[in-house]
Amino acid sequence: EQPAVDISLGRLILAGMVAGGVQYGWALQLSLLTPYVQTLGLSHALTSFMWLCGPIAGLVVQPCVGLYSDKCTSRWGRRRPFILTGCILICIAVVVVGFSADIGAALGDSKEECSLYHGPRWHAAIVYVLGFWLLDFSNNTVQVSAFRSCSRISPKPKRYD
Repeated sequence: EQPAVDISLGRLILAGMVAGGVQYGWALQLSLLTPYVQTLGLSHALTSFMWLCGPIAGLVVQPCVGLYSDKCTSRWGRRRPFILTGCILICIAVVVVGFSADIGAALGDSKEECSLYHGPRWHAAIVYVLGFWLLDFSNNTVQVSAFRSCSRISPKPKRYD
């Protein structure tokens, strides 16, 4: 049995910040993204279909990332490369989602304000959905890596491994 290891308060806070960042990503998706996608002209039915991404991403990404991170032999550790990669992809996804209307306009969508134009903006919607899925997959990547790394800093008798 492994002896309990004391962890500094600073390291505990840093570990918790990663998990907090993941929860911020989920909150962003849940609170802001559905109203935003409706300004792009997608129907409620298509918006609901888009939300299938969460369960699918969790079903696919978390076991795969868990498996590959368990086998990772990076000099930065088993989880950190996945956390870093996921965080970079989250940043990219947030930019893509945030500027999807502008990217759509550059690709040929209507440039009228959403308060004036109520039709679909298909290019922006496609860019948005791709960014949304990337955000969901990236959030799942960071979540599984962060939670597994948090379980490693707790004493052996209190772990789930």
